[in-house]
Amino acid sequence: MTTHQPSSSHGPIHVLVVDDHGLIRDSLSDRLSREPGLEVVGVAEDADEAITKVLELRPDVVLMDIDMPGLSCFDAIQIIRSRVGEMKFILVTAYEHDEHLEQALRVKANGFVTKHEGIALLAEAIRNVAAGRVHFSAEVMNRLVIKGDEIKLENPPKSRLSTLSPRERELLRVLARGMSLKDAAAALRISYKTADKQKASLMAKLDIHDRVELARFAIREGLVRP
Repeated sequence: MTTHQPSSSHGPIHVLVVDDHGLIRDSLSDRLSREPGLEVVGVAEDADEAITKVLELRPDVVLMDIDMPGLSCFDAIQIIRSRVGEMKFILVTAYEHDEHLEQALRVKANGFVTKHEGIALLAEAIRNVAAGRVHFSAEVMNRLVIKGDEIKLENPPKSRLSTLSPRERELLRVLARGMSLKDAAAALRISYKTADKQKASLMAKLDIHDRVELARFAIREGLVRP
């Protein structure tokens, strides 16, 4: 499905690699740089740094891990697009949770791939996205419905998690990592008062009133790694 023309029709495709694991980040950067037509112009270790690097380097494609501490990749996508206009993003995950896929579709990510795919397939995804197409791993394609220019999950998740607003979901994700409410508010760039209200709201919606149970729930729903 073509959405628009590539941002650079001549020369290599410039890629920014974003991952909080140094070994994965360096390995991806090295191996992708060896692929014909691709050039890794920078790396970032979290979503906040990704915003800075995108503004500085203006890559053609941002390859971003889904599960990173701090600001979520989904919020980062929206912030970046609000500042630089159209930008192409491929989200990378080790887990194929429908919640992640649903959020990727909500922010109109251009690609969604799994970490166990080989470099050749990842390079193909980057080329497809740079050329104005969308690219989803084969593992998730059978869970999607494409109608015209719209892509949706065939069976959207109907768990208690779906009752949360995007902001409440992100607060749950960072709290489940063990952050204090003060640190969570700072990571999400909201006031402590707002975070406190959102915490009360999400606990009421989930009918969970214990931090340990919140963490267990977030792990079961795929928001954080165990």
